[in-house]
Amino acid sequence: MKKTILILFMFLSALSINAQEPVIKIYMNDGSLKQYKINDIADLSFISSNLSYSMIVFQSKLNSKSEFDIRTIDSIEFENNQTMNIIQSGNTKSFIISEIDSIIFTFNTCTEIQIGNQIWMCRNLDVDHYRNGDPIPEVQDSVQWANLKTGAWCYYNNSDSLGKIYGKLYNLYAVNDPRGLAPTGWHIPNDAEWTTLTSYLDVDSIVGGKMKETGTIHWSSPNTGATNESGFTALPGGYRGNDGYFDHLSYYGHWWSAANGNETGAWGRYLWYKYNRVSRYYSNKVMGFSVRCVKD
Repeated sequence: MKKTILILFMFLSALSINAQEPVIKIYMNDGSLKQYKINDIADLSFISSNLSYSMIVFQSKLNSKSEFDIRTIDSIEFENNQTMNIIQSGNTKSFIISEIDSIIFTFNTCTEIQIGNQIWMCRNLDVDHYRNGDPIPEVQDSVQWANLKTGAWCYYNNSDSLGKIYGKLYNLYAVNDPRGLAPTGWHIPNDAEWTTLTSYLDVDSIVGGKMKETGTIHWSSPNTGATNESGFTALPGGYRGNDGYFDHLSYYGHWWSAANGNETGAWGRYLWYKYNRVSRYYSNKVMGFSVRCVKD
């Protein structure tokens, strides 16, 4: 469920010689108002969070709405009282201040969602300790990853900023470790539990669209059929291959199921940016996939 936490940046443009200098008005949740002259602001930045915050820029005259995940924003700069520049990994998106009506911040407060008779986590798992408190090693080196025979995790491209969005990638050794990867009260879904989920949603073969986060902030265009009506909010976190290299970020989301006994791999699930469906496939233990937990 998305909740508006504050309405920000009500811009007053200079329409005449005597017009007021452009300002930012920040309306706080307690009803108070804070106001700053744009000319006094060098830049803005955001404290990192693992929650899914969005910043939406509204421009009614242009019939435009631009949405940004604030975890991907490096800074916001104001230029000559006329332009707002949003900088993301070296790329800049510019807005004319006088054309902006408002900017709204929203965040996703969901931690769990009921789908049919199951309760799923709303986000990918991001733990670095087993349930008993033992640490799970982070392995960044590709050769070391490819030769693992024990549990490990990594972030995509070993990037902390991507990890804040997509969670960790785990190998199957970590998923099946008897010390427990899932937090207390949760477990890693087995193949049958994944099938229960997809069967419940599979009406008119659009089950994948019902699970994918909408829009193209994270998914590559066209993100076919994405409605997220299930609330699962699947993200395209990519994977780490058995050679230790990373691939598929923004195109695919891959998730483990728990394996049975001493099998060499497990049946996973993946979603793709071009299709509505969910695909099932068998992968070996060295692969690094996302993990979603289901409640006990």
